[in-house]
Amino acid sequence: MLFLFWVSRAVIKFIYPLKYEDTIENISQKYNVEKPLIYAIIKCESDFEEKVESSAGALGLMQVTPDTFKWLEKYTHNHYISKEDMLNPENNIECGTLFMSVLLEKYKNLDVSLSAYNAGIKTVDGWLKEKETSHDGKSLYNIPYGETKKYVNKVKFAYKVYKFIYFR
Repeated sequence: MLFLFWVSRAVIKFIYPLKYEDTIENISQKYNVEKPLIYAIIKCESDFEEKVESSAGALGLMQVTPDTFKWLEKYTHNHYISKEDMLNPENNIECGTLFMSVLLEKYKNLDVSLSAYNAGIKTVDGWLKEKETSHDGKSLYNIPYGETKKYVNKVKFAYKVYKFIYFR
């Protein structure tokens, strides 16, 4: 029985790896975002592939768009000029984590913040104003985009796995 537990744990660690540990440690502290959440977003966005680009133009480990990089320059005081700058793991993790930090500060709600990470701030702000999606203007009881709803659930599941396996 102990062997099965060890094998199961090893398989889960293979599927949900820890990579970029030093970078995530530092950036997690810098922007006050939990490490398991950063790992979960990377797992769900890129499955730890550095050079990935989405059809919408989102780049790298945390799938940050060039427009979001530009918007975050006011916080980082860095200028992400080239695609290589944006694909660089340290830059990408920093900007993705900073963006999540801004969203968590703005919304004070994980589901809403993850929805905005996926669907965009303007979209989510609109949802929060609609009675069909939000009763209180602060939380979402209904996420209208199927892709975003799936994304939120997927990240929250990975977040729970990372917390359980590595960060108890």
